[in-house]
Amino acid sequence: MSAARKDKAATVDAATTEVIRHYIASAAREMERTLVRTAYSTIIYEINDYGLSIFDRELRLLGDSTGLSVFLGANEYAVLKCRDMGLFDDLGPGDVLMMNVPYVTGAHTNDAILVQGAFHEGELVAYTCVRAHWTDIGGKDPGYILDSTSIHQEGLMIPGIKIVEAGELNETVLRIMRANSRAPITIMGDMNAEIASLRVGCERLEELYAKYGEPIVEAAIERFLDVGEAQARAALKELPKGTWEAENWMDNDGVDRDRMVRVHVKVTLNDDGMTVDFSGSSDRVRGPINLAFGMTHSVCRIVFKSLTTPDEASNGGQFRPIKVIAPEGNLFHAVYPAPVFTIWASVVAIETIYKALAEAMPEAIPASSGGDLGDPGFYGVEPYTKRQVWHQTNAGVGWGARADMDGMNATHHISQCTLKNVPVEVLESRLPVMVTESRLRQDSGGPGRNRGGLGTVRNFRFLDGFGALTILKKSKTPGWGLEGGEAGPMNVGILKPNPDDPDWEERWARDIVIYSDNDDVWGNTDPMRKHAGMYRGEFGAGDEILYLADGGGGYGPAFEREAERVRDDVIDGYVSREAARERYGVALTDALEIDEAETERLRG
Repeated sequence: MSAARKDKAATVDAATTEVIRHYIASAAREMERTLVRTAYSTIIYEINDYGLSIFDRELRLLGDSTGLSVFLGANEYAVLKCRDMGLFDDLGPGDVLMMNVPYVTGAHTNDAILVQGAFHEGELVAYTCVRAHWTDIGGKDPGYILDSTSIHQEGLMIPGIKIVEAGELNETVLRIMRANSRAPITIMGDMNAEIASLRVGCERLEELYAKYGEPIVEAAIERFLDVGEAQARAALKELPKGTWEAENWMDNDGVDRDRMVRVHVKVTLNDDGMTVDFSGSSDRVRGPINLAFGMTHSVCRIVFKSLTTPDEASNGGQFRPIKVIAPEGNLFHAVYPAPVFTIWASVVAIETIYKALAEAMPEAIPASSGGDLGDPGFYGVEPYTKRQVWHQTNAGVGWGARADMDGMNATHHISQCTLKNVPVEVLESRLPVMVTESRLRQDSGGPGRNRGGLGTVRNFRFLDGFGALTILKKSKTPGWGLEGGEAGPMNVGILKPNPDDPDWEERWARDIVIYSDNDDVWGNTDPMRKHAGMYRGEFGAGDEILYLADGGGGYGPAFEREAERVRDDVIDGYVSREAARERYGVALTDALEIDEAETERLRG
């Protein structure tokens, strides 16, 4: 920190600094509540697919309200890129700028960022920013685009245009957006919700500056950003130092379906910070799993914050000790015109970073979680409103076990751990779909001294024709346990045609694309069941989709798990009697009592 900034920070006391810090954090949360309460689409108000941020005049992150954890600090990269492009040079009171070019925003075209300035005595002093997933912005396919080969197939791009100027909506831009969207009413409603959220944030910031005055507020900002950095560096000193590597694999890129895609990381921890290097990963692929560099930054921030300041509200100071390396053209640094729509390399990347770090600190790192988003999303014309809709569902996966505890059951992946699920009742009231089964997946937790968390089972039956897809990208390779623990079973979607439809084969060949055929992985020969990773298509009445979510990996040898804990797992339905015997070496009687003699024999 410069001497001038150090002197400025010294002019405000700790108590006032904390009041101002919490005021800004509260403003970010109020922005979030405004967005959630006024949004039109379930992916925002039910699932929390958004990220909101507050920045000072220098575009340093002051506070986040992160809907998806993968958006942690993601807006910072985006607004800095916008500044460097000169897009804020004429930002005035009541102006709202929109940008959704993925190489700038660090996401995909459906995740636009909107930015508004806060003013005090006529001077711009801070910025509010929101990103949220819009249902449709005109990509080549409804819902998620799984096989694009160019960014120009992924939707309309708005390259930093004022959609509100001096408080007035830019109807020319809005007409263009409506004309390019399959869901114009929904995206206009969500856009207005975002604008309202920005306005609330700016009002709170302007109130803050009016109450304390610019010198006090900015002195407090300097101080709490420096404290954030100091906290992160203090935690960093306690971590092991060195360099570790790990790799992981994605099923394919959606285009070259027989080619698995390599994710490789090299993680270095030293006194200066954490460096994450993706140079060993695959180069850009043809399909839309490439990751914009801003998202790659956010991925690394999740891991770093979990190791250093997990209990503190986010600010930019906490992330000063982190460096991210990914050469242009790498899988994790997409450049024009590389497709980027699915962005799910982020999920696999987070797991791979933890895998590398587990070599250095197995006592502090969990085994692998149950994988990425395999539950289907639904697209089509909603029967009730007659509008084109996109409804994502999110079944929970199992989290990996740790040295001190079992993994959690049915929890969203760490990249989305703040995510909510769309209630079954909402789906069934809005779509021609019935959820006929929803439960924990027995035996899905990886065996270990501490057991991996369980994934879920969900079965969807179509009552009428409707579209469905999944963006599952890791279904061909297992996760991993730690310190002798075992992986859980893999994710899989099982597609089942209507057995009473004699023409189902012709219909499915015409209407359904399976990007990852996993019948060979599961040894399936039943023509009425198709095991798949990623797929999309138009399903008919009576067709079903059964999704089996993976569980987390176990920690430590399974035979070291106390027999009483294994018995409890059987009673709770987490582990079958057969798995208790075969995987844990614990024999139970018909009355579910421990057979001590047989257990001793099994465990040797």
